[in-house]
Amino acid sequence: MSIELEGIEDFEKLLGNMVLSQSDRRKAVKRGITVIADGLEKDTPKGKNKKLSEIKVTVREKDLAMEGVARSKAFYDVFQEFGTSEQKAHVGYFERSVDSNSEKAVSEMAEVILTKMR
Repeated sequence: MSIELEGIEDFEKLLGNMVLSQSDRRKAVKRGITVIADGLEKDTPKGKNKKLSEIKVTVREKDLAMEGVARSKAFYDVFQEFGTSEQKAHVGYFERSVDSNSEKAVSEMAEVILTKMR
């Protein structure tokens, strides 16, 4: 995939003329949040019943933006993320996983959007 631009003005004009449909935006967000969810499933502590590592992904339109949410199916995920008075073994696992996968998620979203620019 290649796009040839002479200057910033050409790039600005290209972006100004670009129109993304709702399904294109949904597809881009879905692809990005799926990368985050896959990383979370891999990085999450498993536990006895493995429910914590089951990640639910949803994409919805909120106000003027498209929003992607990756959420654990277990109710006790917040205790694993922030710790308790008795257990602090996995504190911050969710945030570390999202941070480590965010760059790849953005590039996946950009790929979907840039294919629509052709």
